[in-house]
Amino acid sequence: MTESLLQAEEQIWERDEEEPDISTGRLAAEEQYKFIYDTLEEYVTCGNSWFPVSELSQRLKQKSAKNPITKLNEYQREYTLICKQTPRFTIGDCAGGHRGDNRKKNRDVLIVPPDNFRPYLTSFQGNNYTDYINAVFVDGYTKPREYIVTEWPLKSTCGEFWSLVYDYECSAVVILCVPPHNSQQFPSFWPEGRTPKKYGPVFTIDHISHNHYTNIKTWVFRINKKIVSLTELMAGVKAPPKTVQLFQLTCWPMGHKVPTSTNSLVELMNMVERWRQRTEYGPVCVVSPDGRSRCGIYCAANACIEQVIQHGEVDIFQAVRTVRRHRPQLIENITEYKYCYDVVLHYVLHYLQKDLEEIKIKSKN
Repeated sequence: MTESLLQAEEQIWERDEEEPDISTGRLAAEEQYKFIYDTLEEYVTCGNSWFPVSELSQRLKQKSAKNPITKLNEYQREYTLICKQTPRFTIGDCAGGHRGDNRKKNRDVLIVPPDNFRPYLTSFQGNNYTDYINAVFVDGYTKPREYIVTEWPLKSTCGEFWSLVYDYECSAVVILCVPPHNSQQFPSFWPEGRTPKKYGPVFTIDHISHNHYTNIKTWVFRINKKIVSLTELMAGVKAPPKTVQLFQLTCWPMGHKVPTSTNSLVELMNMVERWRQRTEYGPVCVVSPDGRSRCGIYCAANACIEQVIQHGEVDIFQAVRTVRRHRPQLIENITEYKYCYDVVLHYVLHYLQKDLEEIKIKSKN
């Protein structure tokens, strides 16, 4: 490892000396040099965190055993390491959410998205509206920005929520809670009946269909957008309607750290994936009461399941590190971290073989 590192270092600096633009070459060399050592440091600190899916059950038993010296089990050691490596964002990094006209759009001013990783709203809804919503992009296993994590909308931000879904072509919205009916704190943001409902000055939501299963409810809606910008009207800009399906998990009571049915959560993930295969692979919008709890479990476990299917590997550690990169509050406790392992184990035991067979059949066709 050390010998290879030294060889790579020599190649970088040799190439740099050949560059006609010394300052540019030196900068590129320094960046590559830093990348090599950052990668090496990560390997030394974290070790090899992935393992074959065939070893999953055995590994989970080992992770539960406490180290006699540290008094920590492997789950606790991994989670502590993740917390140490999680980036910290300053108020300056999250300036958009702290602006005077945007602060009231946050449920909690301590949970504000970094400007570099938040989705900027593009639909014009009036001069009193901004491009801000408390939401953040989260990377998936192979696709960057595969998820958009957001909080349950406030009464004053329902229009912004539908702008988010429309602007970023989210064909699926996953809702991981069921607030009390007629709650002032958590207002309904989709039509409860078949009558179209307007949210903000621009978006009207039409009910197309709905289905209710055990612990899961789904609705298919059409999002209609009205052009109100004079500039866009003069330019003849069109706003075609878009279709979205909402998936609500109903077995995760408020105040509970994990759902009462792991099978229902895994089934919901499968339903979302099947829907995305039929429609568009835009980002999945994941909603929880605060945009912090619950969402990380969905994103990390979903990414791990994709890794299991594609490569027969499990790496919860790296999945959680990735999920927390843009919102450090995701996977906010050891209970959520361990539950990610439980979700993947349930998938492997009850769904994997069937899904692999379906993939094999599709590949033949």
